[in-house]
Amino acid sequence: MFEGSEGLVFLIFPGRHPMTFRTKAYLMALACAPLLLSGCAKLKAKAAYQDGNKQFKLENYKDAIDKYQQAVKLDPNMAEAWFYLANSEQALYRPGKPDPANRARLDEALKAYQKSLEVNKQENKGMKGLRRNTLVALVQIYSEDPYKNYDQALAYAQDLVADNPDSAQNLFAIANLYEKFGKVSLAEEAYRKAFDLNPQDEKACSALAAFLNKPLWDGQARFEEAVTTLETCASLTPDDPAGYYKVATYYWDKAFRDPMLSDAQKDAYADKGMAAVDKALDIDPDYCDALIYKGLLLRVKAQVAQRGRDRAQFLDQADAVRKMALECKKNTQASATPTE
Repeated sequence: MFEGSEGLVFLIFPGRHPMTFRTKAYLMALACAPLLLSGCAKLKAKAAYQDGNKQFKLENYKDAIDKYQQAVKLDPNMAEAWFYLANSEQALYRPGKPDPANRARLDEALKAYQKSLEVNKQENKGMKGLRRNTLVALVQIYSEDPYKNYDQALAYAQDLVADNPDSAQNLFAIANLYEKFGKVSLAEEAYRKAFDLNPQDEKACSALAAFLNKPLWDGQARFEEAVTTLETCASLTPDDPAGYYKVATYYWDKAFRDPMLSDAQKDAYADKGMAAVDKALDIDPDYCDALIYKGLLLRVKAQVAQRGRDRAQFLDQADAVRKMALECKKNTQASATPTE
């Protein structure tokens, strides 16, 4: 080792020419240049992605697409940019519009969703959530025209459930898929499994009740099972009036809309609905929507009343409750209005 005329330190290696620290640093910089460029590209990709998010929030989807395309060009492994690129393309797609350019939007969305799924390494909770959202989107696309394909949709739905078998939301997704394709028994099994695995989850309970109340069995709903399930839902949160209110809405809907019911059956269902709505009002006397349904149930009772005196009495009660409901709504809106 010796010092040169310019004060630079030279390294002497047997059989090699002396090399200055400056030369060595330059060569190392050249070797590292691809890494530096890669890091720079990722920073630019992140900036483009964030710009895309701003446009996405403003619903400027075409501008968002331009930014997200820049992001994935700079960093092809950015799963979130691929996802929102797909989401933006899908937002511009118009179902049922027979236009090649419109169909191309969905084609591009599908490819970008699949790319997001491919590059997503699920390295953290956010990326796992992104994978779930991507799978849900793919299930949706393959559940509807023009890409409607049961096997393909089922494959993505099964991946969704396999990722988190106890998730009610994932089971809802596959249950909904079965329902869309007329696999009623499989749909019921999935809804029941969601409820069995999440017995304290009111949403899982309500989803099963809503499914049972659909006319999927030879054009008939399983109303009694549906409303019994809803009563179970209400019991999960006994201090919450919403559960009892929902029971009341089911009874009113059945009594008011089912033309096959006798007047006696309508009256009986109206009574059960009144009992449920009164429970809701016992918990919260200012539950405006419960008051509205109480009035509607009283009108059902008036409609099927055998005696004119009873009919008039129920109508008077319904009018009085209606006034209470209107006053309740007025007070609620007033309390929600900010004061200066």
